[in-house]
This record gives sequence, structure tokens and C-alpha cells, in this order.
Amino acid sequence: MNKRIRFLVGASIAGLAAGGGAVAYSTGAPPTTATKSALPAPSTTVSRAVRVKEVRSESAASEQTYTGVIRARYETDLAFRVGAKIVSRHVEVGQRVSVGTLLFRLDATDYKLAVKAAEADLIAAEAEVVQSVAEHERQVRTYRNGVGSGSDLDKARSAQDAAAGRRDRAKESLTLARNRLSYCELIADADGVITTLPAETGQVVAEGQIVARLARDGEREAVVNLPENQAIAARTARASVTLWSAPGESFPAVLRELAPIADPVTRTYQARFTVQNPSPKVVLGMTATVHLSPSGAEPGYILPLSSLLRTGPKPAVWVVERSTGALTLVPVEVREYRHETVVLSGGVRSGQWVVTAGVQKLDVGVTVRAWEETP
Repeated sequence: MNKRIRFLVGASIAGLAAGGGAVAYSTGAPPTTATKSALPAPSTTVSRAVRVKEVRSESAASEQTYTGVIRARYETDLAFRVGAKIVSRHVEVGQRVSVGTLLFRLDATDYKLAVKAAEADLIAAEAEVVQSVAEHERQVRTYRNGVGSGSDLDKARSAQDAAAGRRDRAKESLTLARNRLSYCELIADADGVITTLPAETGQVVAEGQIVARLARDGEREAVVNLPENQAIAARTARASVTLWSAPGESFPAVLRELAPIADPVTRTYQARFTVQNPSPKVVLGMTATVHLSPSGAEPGYILPLSSLLRTGPKPAVWVVERSTGALTLVPVEVREYRHETVVLSGGVRSGQWVVTAGVQKLDVGVTVRAWEETP
């Protein structure tokens, strides 16, 4: 019995002690030494990896880009100088040809007959000249002997001159007929590449009808269409050309030709930019992008648009201290917003590291590890 009473009294005392402790903690009483040792220790500063970009002063001109195609400066539409039926074709699209290469041949039957007819006319004309010369000489002798008349001498002289004229005309007709016969073969007059063949064997073509197009070797150009508000500025802009097939490479270019009249449908002006020092990668028909930057533009600082953080009246960027990794929120002056970048005119200086991603998750006092973007 005594043991049971002692157990109940002990349990009551323990319960009161526990309840008193709870009341003291809930009412805000200062924690004891044991309570302090039970609390978690304050967290230490965590070094966080961030992506940064080094600020550089560079030309911050608003660049305009236009897509076009690589063309040869000289593209010649080839055609026969006579009309007839095509009997053979000796080239294919994309084939490289040199001067003197046979491209097409026409049916030359009619032109061979014309040459023979011209040769016969020349023989007759020469015979007529011989006869007229002999007649003129007889009239001269007769007139000198006092038998012939002056009118007969004049007629003989006129007949001789007319015969000589017909002979000369027959010679020219023969030369023309031979030339037309030679025109039945279409010959390449320059080195280059055949880009178009609108005619085929068996087709009857007229004189001057286009049967092939030859892109001559030599200069290569990027042909683009410019809107009205950029046509005049393109004359003084700095131009460069990039190829979709050769990423990372850029070729300087010069505006050679700008159409004086806008296209009636698109209302754009065709511009041809000569690619300077083109490499073998610049191939006809490739997709080209012409980059135009205004000349004389003021330098600025170009950063990714994701670098900006707006927490007050002005946008700002996080600048990383190189030695310690500490962050500083620096207000900046924005000159221009672009599609994926922003141009700053002040607030930062060359050589600084600026955070370019995750700027909303950073705060002053956070230590970071810089991961610099590769250019």
C-alpha cells in the first residue's frame, strides 16, 4: 500500500513539473541553457554557381538582318541566234563548262541548203562580172576607133559596176549563210556553271529564245530584298554575310547594286552585296544572311536580356566581385531593347562580371561561383 502511494505522488510531481515547463516556454520565458543547446545552429553562407558574362565595350549599333541567296554577279541567258529544232543537248543542270564547250545543236539542214544557194549566187555573180568587164573593154576599143558611141560606152561601164555590186552582195550573202549555219551550235562563251535548262531535245525554238542560263565564274553576291525604310541606310551601313551551311563564319560584303524602283508586289528594293574574298564554301544557291550595322554608331555594352532585374524605378544587374564572389546590385542605363539582348549605355564598365541567368533568385550577401559564358 505504501509503495502504491509513493508511486502516485511521484507521478503527480513529475506531471506538474512538465506542465510548468510547458507554460513557461509558451509564455515566452527565456530558454534555459539546456534549451539553447537543443536549438539548431544558424545556417552558413552557401556558395551558389551562377552564369556570368564579362562586360565589353563594343559597337552597339542596331543590326538588321535579311535573308537572301548566293548568286553569281554575271548570269547570262543563252539562246540560239537562229531558229530550228534542237537535235541534241550536251550539258546538264549544275555542270561546269569552259569557254568553247558545246551546249546544244540544232537541225542545220535548211541552213546548209542556204549556204549552197549563196555559193551558187556568188558563182553566177562572178561570171556576170567577167562578162561585163569584157563588154566594157570592147566598148572602149570601139569608141577609141571612132566606131562606137559614147552612150554604149556608158551603158557598158554601168553594167560592169552593177555586176561588181551583185558579186559583192553575193559574197556577203554567203558569209551570212555560213554564219547562220555556225549558229546552229550553241557554244559557251565563258567559264561557269549551267543553272537552268528550259529547253530540251526535240523542241523547236525561235531565234533568241532562252535555252540555258550560265552563271559565270568570278564574283559572288548575296541578293536580298530591303524594305523601304532601310533601303537608303544600306548605302552607308557596314555589311557582312553569313551562311546557314557554315555557322560561325562571316564574310565582309559591299553593296554593289540597289534597285532604283521597288517591286510592285512586295514593295521592297532588291540589293546585291558583293562577297569579298569568298571561300569555296560560298556556293551558288546557298541561303545567305546579310547583316547591316549603321556606321559611326556609339559603343555600348551588350548583355543578354535575362541579365536585367527591376526592383525599383531603374533596371539593375548583379555584378560579381571576381576575388570574393560577392554580389552587388548596380542600376544601369538602357539604351535599346532588342529581341534577345539589351544595350547598356552606363552603370557598368568593361571587365566586370554580370550575372546573366536566375537574377530573381539572388540577394545581397549571397556568395556565388562564377561560370563564364563562352563567346
